[in-house]
Amino acid sequence: AFFGESMFHRARDASKVALVHLVERLRERGFDLLDTQATTSHLKRFGCVDVPAEEYLIRLRKALVKKCVFD
Repeated sequence: AFFGESMFHRARDASKVALVHLVERLRERGFDLLDTQATTSHLKRFGCVDVPAEEYLIRLRKALVKKCVFD
């Protein structure tokens, strides 16, 4: 599981590029959950969806026991 916060950037659309690279890196390393904490129209373009609390907890439990390394 990986937990994200809002993104700071100095150049226009830099946070969008950073998000694409983050998602690629997480997928390559076997991460199953990226918690963005809020769903925006921008994030929806990348497949972000809201899930009910119970489903989130199930997904989170599964993701937390999985051995993934970010480096």
